[in-house]
Amino acid sequence: MLLSSLRLATIRASVFLVAIVAVVVQSCGGDGIQDDRRLVTDALDALAVDMVENRPVDVDSYTKRLKSHLEANPSFFGSAAALVDRTGAVVASPYVYRTADGYASKDLASPSYDVEEQSWFTAPIAANEGVWTEPYFDAGGGETWMITRSVPVRDSEGLFAVVTTDLAVDAP
Repeated sequence: MLLSSLRLATIRASVFLVAIVAVVVQSCGGDGIQDDRRLVTDALDALAVDMVENRPVDVDSYTKRLKSHLEANPSFFGSAAALVDRTGAVVASPYVYRTADGYASKDLASPSYDVEEQSWFTAPIAANEGVWTEPYFDAGGGETWMITRSVPVRDSEGLFAVVTTDLAVDAP
């Protein structure tokens, strides 16, 4: 129990540090998208570890965790968690993203979006590690041009989610 508390404290401190670095980089005029990509990689890896250590109990809990992830990282556009059952099928995919009025959320696990065919979902599972997509227009999701970092999330029982973070980009 003490070890779990220490891990949680370490994860929270890491997420806080990533948020501080984001603010410093933005205020110092860093290398734009490359700095944001590094921040996404660090913050998303920390989020994935946190989800293994403190697995959310339901879709609402995942949605709240994703919103907190975005609130702590003002340069990130959106974040999703594709929740996978024991057969590998996506059972839900909460997505939280920024709007002009704050945040919106939706479930991407719909036949019209077809999560299981999206490269942000398939590529990290195939690679067994975090990956970046090429720029794409996210029709049915964030409705904007973006790049996405996706990480497979596994525990002792296997894959249970793929978590993502999106950065809005200009159309190629």
